[in-house]
Amino acid sequence: MTVEALGADDRRWEELVDASAAADVYFRPGYCRAYEAAGHGRAVAVVTERALYPLLLRQLPFGEDGYDAATPYGYGGVLPIGPAKSLGSDPVSEVRQLRDWCVTNGVVSCLLRLHPLLGGPEQLSGTDVGIREHGPTTAVDPRHIDAATGRLDGMSKGRKADLTIARRELELSWEAGDDALVRFRAVYDGTMERLGAGEFYLFPQEYYRGLRDGLGERLGVALALHAGEPVGGALFLADRRFAHYHLSGTTDAGRELKAGTLLVHAGAEWARSQGCERLHLGGGTSGADSLFAFKKSFGGDTFTYAFATLVADQERYDALVARRSEESEPLRQDFFPAYRA
Repeated sequence: MTVEALGADDRRWEELVDASAAADVYFRPGYCRAYEAAGHGRAVAVVTERALYPLLLRQLPFGEDGYDAATPYGYGGVLPIGPAKSLGSDPVSEVRQLRDWCVTNGVVSCLLRLHPLLGGPEQLSGTDVGIREHGPTTAVDPRHIDAATGRLDGMSKGRKADLTIARRELELSWEAGDDALVRFRAVYDGTMERLGAGEFYLFPQEYYRGLRDGLGERLGVALALHAGEPVGGALFLADRRFAHYHLSGTTDAGRELKAGTLLVHAGAEWARSQGCERLHLGGGTSGADSLFAFKKSFGGDTFTYAFATLVADQERYDALVARRSEESEPLRQDFFPAYRA
């Protein structure tokens, strides 16, 4: 079996995703290309006998020759290709092929963010990669919106009350042009700065243009408006089976007027209109925290988010970690690869 690597402009990448029974937006070149535009690495799809791995190749630190690889932010770790929805009974050979490709191409390590709705850690069960569980995620069934109340089944009492307030006080706008993305970005960046989020979560304008151009109608931009001004915004992604709550933010006024609740519920309605069977809301920032509790209050099912860690060149990996340990900042043992902590 010859393992191949496809660039983001190679039509075969999109064709392989289209032909997969487990196709999802996180595996598509248009999504990965947005992260390439944001400077997160060079987008490639590594294709083995039964799987496609969307990856960003990043130059090694310290001026070293070679790369490491990571799934773009999100859940696009392992896509079974063809009619099967899993890698079958022997994922070991798949991991071996990926590791061999890494060794041949100077890739020291690889981080795979496993898709919770496609099996999560079960996808690579029985292999020798490291599996680390990050925490729970939740997904609602957008087809279960009560016709009489216009609300998702299973919502908590508090979430229902917040939706009533938001619908009374706010207007909802779905837009897709540059202006909508600029308005969303202003709200989102303000939220990230208020929360003290790292630079990784602040994306340049090229990233948003990449999503728009690469995903087209698979991208939904929702804005919550008060007196005509955006007080909340959310980006949603959709494919054949699943939609995803991607990025969101609210102003102080938006939090007071429950814009976050309005946006998530609007996302469920949008997912239903796209023919999706799940709207994946994701998890918290640190496991089962207050953000996860907010998402869970919409009444969805719970899944497990995990990531797989593969070291292809142990000697070089250890040497890079040693270089990192010489720096003044202490190593984080929960971070992979450790030399980038």
